Amino acid sequence: MSNLKNFIKTNLAYFILLFFLVLIVYANSLNNGFVSDDILAIPKNPVIGSVTSFLSQPYAFVQPLLYSFAYKVGALNPAIYRLINIVFHLGTVWTIYLLFSALGKKSDGFYPAAIFAVHPILIESVGWISGGPYVRYSFFLLAALLTYIMSKKNKQFYFISLTFTALGLFASEKAIVFPLILFLYEVTFSDIRRNWKRLIPFFLLSCIWISLYVLKIGMRYSNLQNEFYQKPVIYNPLIQLPIALTSYLSLIFWPDKLTLYHSEMSFSQVEYGIRFLITLGLLGGLGIFWKKNRLIFFWLSFFIVSLLPTLLPFGWSWIVAERYVYLGTIGVLSVVGYVLGAIIKNKKTEAIGYLIFILIILGLMTRTIVRNIDWKNEDNLWIATGRTSSSDPKTHNNLGDVYGRQGDLARSAEEFKTAIKLNPYYADAYHNLGNTYQQLGKTDLALKNYQQAIKYNPSLWQSYQNMAAIYFYQGAIASAEAYLNQAIKVNPTNALLYANLAVVYLKDNDKITAKKLLEKALEINPKDEQIKKIYISL
Repeated sequence: MSNLKNFIKTNLAYFILLFFLVLIVYANSLNNGFVSDDILAIPKNPVIGSVTSFLSQPYAFVQPLLYSFAYKVGALNPAIYRLINIVFHLGTVWTIYLLFSALGKKSDGFYPAAIFAVHPILIESVGWISGGPYVRYSFFLLAALLTYIMSKKNKQFYFISLTFTALGLFASEKAIVFPLILFLYEVTFSDIRRNWKRLIPFFLLSCIWISLYVLKIGMRYSNLQNEFYQKPVIYNPLIQLPIALTSYLSLIFWPDKLTLYHSEMSFSQVEYGIRFLITLGLLGGLGIFWKKNRLIFFWLSFFIVSLLPTLLPFGWSWIVAERYVYLGTIGVLSVVGYVLGAIIKNKKTEAIGYLIFILIILGLMTRTIVRNIDWKNEDNLWIATGRTSSSDPKTHNNLGDVYGRQGDLARSAEEFKTAIKLNPYYADAYHNLGNTYQQLGKTDLALKNYQQAIKYNPSLWQSYQNMAAIYFYQGAIASAEAYLNQAIKVNPTNALLYANLAVVYLKDNDKITAKKLLEKALEINPKDEQIKKIYISL
């Protein structure tokens, strides 16, 4: 412990500099709003900050705990939620620096830590509130690795390492790879034959989460079908692995086409062949570095091992997603930092090394600050995504929402049509196209698209509700009643649906039934003033 304190004290200036690097590149993201998954998880989450949020996720309590803290501090101010991600990112940056010291390379740790601090591929994990679990579990695992290494000299750190491992698992099930990282460390730098028993508790912890993960596979497949309208697929590993690994390497070394949806995954035979050869080169290089340089071997292996939960061929993960590689990026940048350190240590190339390092930092900082603007709000995000992910139906569905909010209904409809063309089973796109036609006064086309929406997703209660509204204003009271009853069947805890159905019965002069429905609505939401007014007027 004293060695750790002395190292921090001696190198305090570097820790402060790393702090300012993180602060500079993420300062312009703090005022960004809630986007994409953030909206349902925070402002539209009725149980945020409550005990219910913890009970619903007992094996992933870290996120609801932090959301509850943010809600108590700043209610629905997105800056507070995003600041939590940034603080964990800073913790990860500092831990990278400490890890190099623990591995016996004190002078080389600053370079990878600094590059990692400002790298734009990490924005999806740091700047996007919903990407936060990837930052948190990565920090906990790095802290667990650091304390595990320190436990070789002080046994009390072993139990601290176990605690950090458990926190990593409570932050994300993807932390199940940690025992493999420890195994990799022991094989590379220590003696696995003598220390294998020390790994058993870590493997037992991961096995518990693996069993829970297996139980959630059915739910994951269901979500893919019901929320993203994607049929389960089994990837061919010979295609999946080269594409995923080379895509991540490409984004790390040239972070140009950053996007939330990496959908452009079609390659010619020549392009695939090049990616396959690069992957073979990476794997073959591990064998060479095992003999020549164990530190590089460790970090390159770290890059691959950290990605394993997302590289399984079962189709429950995207082939490529920037948030997946938050932890793995450390492995690649550690190699880059080590090479830079070697160049700088050589008196003949010292000036060139520093120049390269400064140019890398300035270039990545600029890209990160600019990329943060893409995440400022929903409109910015989906327009930016549309430039890079034109073959993804979700992109066009979201762009349809953007143009609809801007009042360009014709362009909005075209985007929804494109989404449906790319995925004919995309119920949300049919629903949104129905909404657009309803705004344009084309009620027949609206009804047709709502029908398609519930055909492919019978639980889309909003389509039932909107059809009921159309039939109500057309005077088809029986149809309006039938569709609202169907909406209530799908979503029985929505007070507004009961109130709307009460209005239908009032139109039919059935005040008794209408009153009962309004009582039910007020039972669900006693604070709704509009429902109260209707009830009092009866």
